[in-house]
Parts: sequence; C-alpha cells; structure tokens
Amino acid sequence: MKRIILLSGICALCIQSILAQEKMFVHRSDKITQGVLLSVLDSMTFVNEAVLLHLHDQDAPTYSMTEIDSLSFGDNSLQIKILYSDTGIEIVNPLAFEGVSISVDDGNVIITSTISEEVEYILTGTISNGMFKIYSDKKFILTLNGVNITNADGPAINIQSGKKVTVNLTEGTINTLTDGKKYADSGSEDMKGCFFSEGQLIFNGEGALYVQGNKKHGICSDDYLLVNSGNITITGAASDGIHANDYIRIDGGSVTVTSDSDGLDGDEGYIEINGGKVQITSTSDDVKGIKCDGTFTMNGGEIHMSVSGNQSKGIKTKNDLRINDGTIHIQTTGSVAVVDNDPSYCTGIKCDQTVYIAGGNIIITSTGTAGKGISTDGDLVISGGDVQITTSGNGGTYTNTNSILDSYSATCMKSNGNIHITNGTVTMKSTGSAGKGISADGEIVFGAVNAEGPVVDATTTGAKFLVSGHGENADYANPKAIKCIGDLTSHSGTFTIRCTQDGGEGMESKDVLTINGGIYDIETYDDAINAANQVVINGGYIYCYSSGNDGIDSNGTLTVTGGIVIASGTNSPEEGFDCDRNTFSITGGVLIGTGGSSSTPTSSACSQRSVLYSASSATSGNLINIQDANGTNVFTYKLPRSYQTMTLLFSSADLKANTNYTIYTGGSISGGEDFHGYYTGAVYTPGTKTTTFTTSSMVTTIGSSGGGGGRPGH
Repeated sequence: MKRIILLSGICALCIQSILAQEKMFVHRSDKITQGVLLSVLDSMTFVNEAVLLHLHDQDAPTYSMTEIDSLSFGDNSLQIKILYSDTGIEIVNPLAFEGVSISVDDGNVIITSTISEEVEYILTGTISNGMFKIYSDKKFILTLNGVNITNADGPAINIQSGKKVTVNLTEGTINTLTDGKKYADSGSEDMKGCFFSEGQLIFNGEGALYVQGNKKHGICSDDYLLVNSGNITITGAASDGIHANDYIRIDGGSVTVTSDSDGLDGDEGYIEINGGKVQITSTSDDVKGIKCDGTFTMNGGEIHMSVSGNQSKGIKTKNDLRINDGTIHIQTTGSVAVVDNDPSYCTGIKCDQTVYIAGGNIIITSTGTAGKGISTDGDLVISGGDVQITTSGNGGTYTNTNSILDSYSATCMKSNGNIHITNGTVTMKSTGSAGKGISADGEIVFGAVNAEGPVVDATTTGAKFLVSGHGENADYANPKAIKCIGDLTSHSGTFTIRCTQDGGEGMESKDVLTINGGIYDIETYDDAINAANQVVINGGYIYCYSSGNDGIDSNGTLTVTGGIVIASGTNSPEEGFDCDRNTFSITGGVLIGTGGSSSTPTSSACSQRSVLYSASSATSGNLINIQDANGTNVFTYKLPRSYQTMTLLFSSADLKANTNYTIYTGGSISGGEDFHGYYTGAVYTPGTKTTTFTTSSMVTTIGSSGGGGGRPGH
C-alpha cells in the first residue's frame, strides 16, 4: 500500500514536469531502466500490487510493484546505456517500447532491435563472464566507453546483424575484449571471433581497444572492416588477428596485431591502407602478416612487420599489389620449407599477379635461408619511391620435382615475369651464399628514353656454392647482382653494382643486353656485364671492372654505337671486351678496354677506327696518352690496375684515317674531367714516348695483341 501511495504521489507531484518532458523512465529493481514516450502513454493503472501502462495501439506492459524502484522523466534519446558489472548489469533503454528489447542472461546482454532509427549503444564497466549480443534490422552505433568483457564460452561482442556498425572508441578510454577457447553451441549462427559481426564494422574515436581471440579471430566481419581512427591492439589470436570477407581498409588510427595465423586477412576481397599505422608480429610457420585474394593497395600510412615463421609472408596477395605512398618496414627471419620437392620461401612481399610501386618508402630485411624481399609470379613495375632490401640468408640444395638436385638462394627482388624499373631509388644487398640482387625469368627494363631514370644500387658479397658434379662438369649456384633470362635493356638511370666473390656477375642476360643511356659503375669478381647472345651499347657512361674475369663479355656479338665505355678485365686470358671471336662492331662512342687480352673489332662491321696496343707490363695508376702530330691529345687514361702483360683497346671518332699518332706512358695530368681514369679537356705533360703508329686500317694493332674476339677484316 505504501508503494502505491508513493507512486501516486510521484505522479501527482510531477504533472508539471511531465508536460515539459518527452519520456517517462521506469527504473526497475533488476537495474534495467525502460523509457516510455509520454505521447503514447494514455494512463497508468494500479491493480493488485501491479502497475499497468496503457499505451496507444500497443499491448499494456505490466510491472509488479516489487519490480519498480522509481519513475523519472526526461528527454527522448536514441542512446542505450549498458554498464557491465559482476554484481549486476545496469541498462538504460529509452526505446523499450519502440522496437528495442533487451534481456540479460547470466551476464549476457541480448538485444533485438527493429527500430528504423540509428541507435547508439554505449558500453561501460567490467564483467568476468558475459557478452554483448545484438540482432538489428538497421545500422547502429556501438560506443565502447571503458568496457571490459570476458566471455568464457563465446565471443565478447557478437553482432548477428548484417547492417553497418559504427564502433566509437571514446577518447581516453581503454576497452578490452576476451573470448573463450571453446564456444557454446550457437546453432546456425556464425561466431568467428572475439569481436564478431555479420555486417560492416567502422572504427572511429581516439580510445584504445585490446582484443584477445582465444577461439579463432580477434576481430571478424563477414562484410567489410574500416578503421578511420582509434588504437586497436590484437594481443593474440588463435587464427587471424583481423578478418573481413569483403575488404579491409585502414584510413587512420593504429592497428597492432599479434596472432598465430594471419595478421590482417581480407579473404576474397581487397586490403587498402590509406593512413594510420599498422604493426604486425607473426611467429607461426606458413602464415601471412597481411593477406587478401584481391588487390592490396597502399596510398599512405605506415606498416611495420616482423615475420619469423618458415615459409611465411609479410604481405601476400593473389591479385595485384600497388604501393603509391607510405612507409613499409618488414623484417623476416623465417627459413625456406621444401614441401613435395618444391621450396616455399619466407618473403617480405609476395604477389601472384603484378607488383606496382609508384612511391613510398619500402625497407625489407631478410635473414632466413633463401629468404626473398619482393617476389611476384607476374611482373614487377617500379616507377617511383625508395626500395631498400637486404638479404643475408645462405642458399642450399634440394631435390626438385624432376628428381634432380637443384638449388635455392636468397634474392632481394624476384619476378617470374618481367621487371620494369623506370624511376625511383632501388637499393639491393645480398650477403648470403649465391645471393641475388634483382632477378627476372622474363626481361628487365631500366629507365625510359629521354628520362632521368632510376637510381639502382645492387651488391652481393656471398660466395658461390657447389650444387652437383665436379671438375669441368661441376654445377655452381653463383651470386648475381642483376640477372634475367630474357632481354636486359637499360635506357637511363644511375647504377652502382658490386659483386665481391667468385662467380659474382654484375648485369647478366641470357639473351640480349642493351644499354641506351645512363651512368654505370660496376665492379665485380666475375664478368661485370655478360650476355648469352648479344651486347649492344648505344650510349651512356659505363665503367666495368672485373677482378677475376672479363669486363664486358658477350657469348655472341658485341655492338657499340655510342657512349663512353670503359671495360677492365683481369690478366690473361681475361679481357676488357670479350665476344668469343663473334662479330665486334664499333660505329660510334668511346671504347677503352684493358685486360690480359682483348677481342679484336671486326673491320668490316666497323665505321669507327680502333687501336689495339700491347705492353709487356703495366702499372696501376700509370698514364697512357695518345696524341697526333700536332700534339693534340686524343686519349689520356689512368690504368686502374697492374698487368703482367696488357692489351689496351681504344676506339674514338677522334682517331682519323691515315694519321700519325704517338703513344706516351707516364707523365702527369691536370685539370679537365675524369670518368674512372678517362680524362677529357685536361692538360697532359708527356712522360716516356713509347711508340708511334699510323691508322692505315680500320683496326691498328701495335705489338702482339689480339685475343679471342672478332677477326680484323672479317
């Protein structure tokens, strides 16, 4: 009777307030508050210790007197507040009679919403065994305002709605979600992660969210997932850290993932990074830091990744991969795994289609056996940006699918198709045995016509190793700075290439190697430039120095039409220019070749004169000068090394027909310009007059020079 009198008194005292408010709130003793629109409330009836609310066109809700603590009045709101606690969950539901029903079952809050408006659910508090679960016909907002939910037998957040969910992380708050290792039976409902949604997930706000996925994924959307802001950390996941079926897009905020499987998995969709910071730690074998079947695109932001599992990948996509801007730092330490006689490598970036790099800063470090920096089954196209890759893992042998002993080795940049590098900065360093800098099964193209071109620095320091056989039949895996099976064509750019160990070659093509322009500084142990079928040089500034083999070696023909080309081979039988007695054509440019011997230009294929000069010995740093009868310098060159016996090949348009010339050795030089010992515009003070010659033929031979090159007059 007292409660009835109290409620009646409240109603009488609040008549004036009611007129100014939109809702009456029923505060229940079970800590659930329900709101009723005053505009639909006809009356309240007190019958037999019960309170009946009479609403327009709705069933009359009934409360027992013991259920109601109090009544209050306030404004209408689309916000539903849920305060979690192990001692009881407090809920304020102003939409209880407008389409949002809420029940609580042992810490599990279950919501069914049919309302047409966008409702905001605000979660706070801590519960040690509970859940937030919702069914909603419309999109809604989920605000995490310092909530900590642990669920022993299911997801912490379970959204059984295919509509868009905007997740707000309140600034200054820390929110934690933890699921169980085993889930209770859910019938036909999906529950794929600690934070699961059937619909789209959009994260906003400046708060922090920590998710521990013990059963499967950390965060999972069966639609798409977008991060605009916020600090999201997946502290651990039994499967993927973040998984979305349609796509994952990160425009801002911070995402940190540690997982037993993939870090970010876009499934059959795409992944796009436009801003923010992504940090991923991956330790398991055969997993991916970032993975999608669609296209991976990066337009900004940062990616920092550590990958330590064998045959694991940093970024893996089945479709194209595009990097337009942003920063990528990937460190891999995993090793190769041979599965069914097929090696699978730990790789920084792996793409099944084409890789496009137009900008950004990419740094990849690989320390595992046969590790790869960037590897693509399709083409690799670099038109800008800064790409730095270092591999230090050694190579090894395995038995391939044809039951033949084969080899693998670390490679900074590998394409099963073509590689086109038109601009940007590319720095490759491989220190493991038989390591490669840039390798393509198709063609390699550098630069573009009338363009500045890329800056390329490629270094290998690892030794070759024996794969099979012995003696003359031995098969070695050799280090290579730049190599391709198809044509290698360079239009422009600046190149610094170093290969310090036996077998190390600078630029190698198994077909035709063509240089049309650019600046090249190549120092190797083996051939600096090598081609199986033809070397063609039409321009550029080219310096090739081999400490153990030829400067420039073509197993087919050798053609020079322009440029300044300096090729220094080692002692006999190695040569500055070597084309195995095939046609050696010179129609322009400046050629300087030194070695124990030299191929001889083919007179019938030349329109520019050459001189072959042999000396019984030569000393590093000594000058060789050629001048005409008027004392005009035609050629001044400082020797890059000493020789027991030396053959020098010089060709220039300055060598005129039927003209007398004098060769000086020693002396001094001042002024002018110097390109690796070749001086132009300098003042030469003569040393010792060595010999004279007359250019009475296309190729003039002085001394007993001539090697395994093209034959004069042939």
